[in-house]
Amino acid sequence: MALALSAHQSTLTRPTRPNVGANGIAHAVRTGGTTAQTKADRIVTKAAWVVWSDAWKATYRGSGDHSTAFTVSGSAITYAGD
Repeated sequence: MALALSAHQSTLTRPTRPNVGANGIAHAVRTGGTTAQTKADRIVTKAAWVVWSDAWKATYRGSGDHSTAFTVSGSAITYAGD
């Protein structure tokens, strides 16, 4: 399972805030594989996004820290700079 950013979003870096800008998941494509596999990978990555977003918000509310980037583990997406 590996998603790559689409050509028009290829410069996106790993998000550090859940509510700012695009995350690239909706247009990411699987390198090798079928359309169905790409869609399945997007679902897994979106689920990882939701978990990270909730954790980020809880951390921010608790300590004011907002420096944690979107997780690499389980997200299946490669950003520019990874």
